Amino acid sequence: MKNRRSSHKSLISLTCILSLYLFAPFSNTLLAQNSTTYSLKSHAITFKSDRATITLDPALTLLWLSGEGYSGFNNTRGAKFQAEIDRNFTAGGQLLERQSTLSPFLSNFSRASGRLPGWGRFKDISQDNDEGDPLIVDVAKATGFIAWEGSINTIKGIHFRLSNEAFNFGWGRSPLLLNKDDAPYPSLNLGWKDTKYHFDFHAVKWIGETRGPIGSTTESLFTQSRAIFISGGYKTKSWGIASLIGSVRESDSTKSLSTFSMSGFSRVRKFSGTWEIVTSSSSFSTDGISLQLGGKYSLKKISTGINIISTKKDLYGLENEAHWSNAGLPLGIITGGDTKMSSIYFDFKTPTTTKWIFKVELGSLISKDYDYDFKWVRSSFSRVISKSWDMFGTISMDYTLKSLNTTQNPTGHIISVGIIHGITNL
Repeated sequence: MKNRRSSHKSLISLTCILSLYLFAPFSNTLLAQNSTTYSLKSHAITFKSDRATITLDPALTLLWLSGEGYSGFNNTRGAKFQAEIDRNFTAGGQLLERQSTLSPFLSNFSRASGRLPGWGRFKDISQDNDEGDPLIVDVAKATGFIAWEGSINTIKGIHFRLSNEAFNFGWGRSPLLLNKDDAPYPSLNLGWKDTKYHFDFHAVKWIGETRGPIGSTTESLFTQSRAIFISGGYKTKSWGIASLIGSVRESDSTKSLSTFSMSGFSRVRKFSGTWEIVTSSSSFSTDGISLQLGGKYSLKKISTGINIISTKKDLYGLENEAHWSNAGLPLGIITGGDTKMSSIYFDFKTPTTTKWIFKVELGSLISKDYDYDFKWVRSSFSRVISKSWDMFGTISMDYTLKSLNTTQNPTGHIISVGIIHGITNL
């Protein structure tokens, strides 16, 4: 125990020393600011000097919700910042806290899994715990990054990124292995890119779903996994292809899982298509290939498309093996293996400064793990109030159609009206 405390103190000391060395070169920049501005038309606060620009903005969602026999609010608030230093260094992040009444599907799914997609574990603040009532949650998350991009000797396009965020692989509407809408996780990224080629190495840490040895914080009570994945690809304006090889292993365990994915896109005039094929060491010999296919037709103001997903049973890991998951949910498709999902969507956007945005999507979901077999409709109508502030007013509807196929299907609707500022992923 003493050795652990000693190593913990040493780690804290090392972190402090590294922080001083990292930020010391920028201290003169921050002390010698040329200007500080406050605005309601652009960023809330802007610090600007010859070497650095730092912006700070509030993040806010205030939506009134109404469903079948109930009403509630989606109240999310926080702050986000962006920084650029010496043109090579960039940094950013946001801290959000959310109290929200969930839609019928999210209420059902989060009760069954104990997780809120994109956020992770949550606190249930519902007054009634009846499965037929909407779930009300209290949850928070923080994301952030510091990055450098430049050249070393004659090699251009080198980049480095240390962050707590989720990554995206491929060009699909719903990536199968890594999705930027997943719950955030710490990662280290080293890579190189030019106008056509890219190559990246990632080392990440994921939180498991089973309790491990007792630790000093809540998260350390759960098992942890360390993963590495290498990706590379080639793209032009008309087509592209990329591949990813990954491996995850539980800490202090021999359990491991390997994955492989290939993704691509092509564009011909106003038509475009995407695809992704995925397999893993737990599913290749028994299940075969999981896939995602998408097609889209785009004009200046409108676009419409179709998306199809099929995942194999053991894609994200066997029961007694390591899992390709974070915070208790599979990365990519939240319902995991044995999922079949299809949807068609329509988007309309005015190309003017004052933008009107209309979206509608119809789809179906079948999941054996959650005993789902239902259809759903989502739509939203929004008007951009401030482009610089990323603020818009919105009216949206989420309706899950009643189905008699399985007893676990969610059903009902929820309508939301309000303002969203600075938040694109809830």
